[in-house]
Amino acid sequence: MNATPDHPELDQLTADLAALHGRIGLDPAAGRPARQDRIDIRFAAAAARHPARVCTRDTTGQSTYLELDWLADDIARRLSGRTGPGSAVAVRARRSRTAPAAVVGAMRTGAAVLPLEPGHNAGLQEHLMRDAGVEMVISDSGLLRDEIPLAKTGGFVIAARPETATGRTTGPDTAFLALPAGGDPGRALTVRPVPHRDVLAWVDAVVPMLESRPDDVWTYFHSLSLDLGMREIWAPLLRGAHAVVVDRDTAGDARAFARLLAEHQVTVVTQLPSAFARLAAAARASRTGLPALRHVLLCDEPVDTAALAEWRDARTAPQALVWDVSGPPTVL
Repeated sequence: MNATPDHPELDQLTADLAALHGRIGLDPAAGRPARQDRIDIRFAAAAARHPARVCTRDTTGQSTYLELDWLADDIARRLSGRTGPGSAVAVRARRSRTAPAAVVGAMRTGAAVLPLEPGHNAGLQEHLMRDAGVEMVISDSGLLRDEIPLAKTGGFVIAARPETATGRTTGPDTAFLALPAGGDPGRALTVRPVPHRDVLAWVDAVVPMLESRPDDVWTYFHSLSLDLGMREIWAPLLRGAHAVVVDRDTAGDARAFARLLAEHQVTVVTQLPSAFARLAAAARASRTGLPALRHVLLCDEPVDTAALAEWRDARTAPQALVWDVSGPPTVL
């Protein structure tokens, strides 16, 4: 399609088609799937299939797939020309219904994402950003000293970092730069790259085994700075389901968490086994039933068999299967 000066609307149509092709992973020239599989491309496809469906919900309200997709696009536009493939963007975001849009928006520029927990001290955040070579920040939790605000959108501030980055580049398939596993992350020398394919492989292995449906309700419990948080949030959001955000206060109170699961009729929950043991005890003590719960996913720690036995004896969630997904998914 060749635009002419007499038909400027064709220029816009051509641009819109090119953007759509890119977002759903098509090669505009060849008209066939590109040789890439990325979180942001899969999210765009989910938003195209389910635009009006609720995507995320927190204590302030809910967002549809289309609303988060629009926000991600706006963030990507505001980052355009300031970051791109080989770069890293820090996302300093609270656990909220809009946090995934900040991640997707950064990814749409081709950059990798360094998720930062707002509660981490400034020194640790500075260390991680210098190590990752971060030059741009997306934040809903304030800026650090010397970060320069450039734009605002959807509750987020987009800011530039001072020119103190290491110049580190990331591979084209890098989705996240994760905090090091184990120990005090402040003592670690480097962040760890996590490819898109690693996150998507977990989603593709686990979700079909659960026979997950678009009407499933998942929890968004863990920080995106953790591997577990990365897997947990994208499992529902790439399949058209919706996620209920568990704020920090509720996450730290097992009884409040049990009430949230009951109130929102959560069907899939992801937990560390130690946290699951606290949930099981709290639900039993408060006599909170969870009849909607279909699956409990446990990972990253040894499973407490005594807590699992007590959970079953109490019949807190009679139809729920409990899985160990640390390796190949296994029903316990």
